[in-house]
Amino acid sequence: MISFRYHIFTIVAIFLAVGLGLLFGSSVVQPALIEDLRRQTHQLSQDLSDTRTEVNDLRAQVGDLQRAGDILPSLDPGTLTGVPVVLVTHDGVDARLLSQTRQSLSEAAVRIVAELSVTDRMTVGDEQSRQALAELLGMASDTDTPTLQARAAEVLAQRLAVGEPRRVVPPFGTDILDGLLTANFLTSLPGSPAISRGDLPGIGGKGQLVIVLSGGLGEPLIDPQDFFVPLVDGLVQRDATVAAGESASTEYPFVPVLRADGAAGDGTSMVTVDDLDFSVGGAALVLGLERLMFLGQGGNYGIKTGATAALPPLT
Repeated sequence: MISFRYHIFTIVAIFLAVGLGLLFGSSVVQPALIEDLRRQTHQLSQDLSDTRTEVNDLRAQVGDLQRAGDILPSLDPGTLTGVPVVLVTHDGVDARLLSQTRQSLSEAAVRIVAELSVTDRMTVGDEQSRQALAELLGMASDTDTPTLQARAAEVLAQRLAVGEPRRVVPPFGTDILDGLLTANFLTSLPGSPAISRGDLPGIGGKGQLVIVLSGGLGEPLIDPQDFFVPLVDGLVQRDATVAAGESASTEYPFVPVLRADGAAGDGTSMVTVDDLDFSVGGAALVLGLERLMFLGQGGNYGIKTGATAALPPLT
């Protein structure tokens, strides 16, 4: 049998091993761990400092925009008075973006002929919507969603740039604007008059301005790249007078995409404003459209990448 003395020696050996392990760990492992924690703490402190700097910069930009105040009345010569305007946006658009746009257009005394809003049905989220849109566009019912949306944007651009068709042209068999409204792919914006069939002849055509808005928080109703970018590109290709705007705080890009890859890339064909939820952006919209209409000079205005100035030149 194993003696009691053997048990004592074994227990002592175990405690000795544990003690040596603790001593070794405190002299080798612990300093390495502490140094690693110090490095991580330093990096986190640096990241926090960088974030604070970015936040301060953004606060300064927002402060500048807010201090700008309502400058349009003192700058606008009133050359857009009575000019017909069609506004196109989507359900759930940033409320401040829409409000500031409306206010600036009201101060410019334009004539709003229609305020159109793309509804959630344009997402083609169910088979009934897919078949209805495909039938309107004269396409196969199994056409994929991006193709349907791009085609809808194309035909809407044609309708707004050219105006009401003089005769029924296949495949639509009717005024496509009437079809999109009747099928609830488009609707009137809340707070604007409902559009009747009697209003359709006055919507779209030469001499009208088209303003396209997108922006907001969270996931977009419909990705601007799938519908609004093709819509704007189609309008510019048909020589319509076009402006595109978004809010400074939007979480999904619209204007930067146009500037990078779309019709606004050359800075001359249209007007873009990336801070249209502020009064300075509203002033840029009106003054930019005046330059585009009467001087043929577009421009990209605001505070984001691709903007050349906060406001158009005043001469």
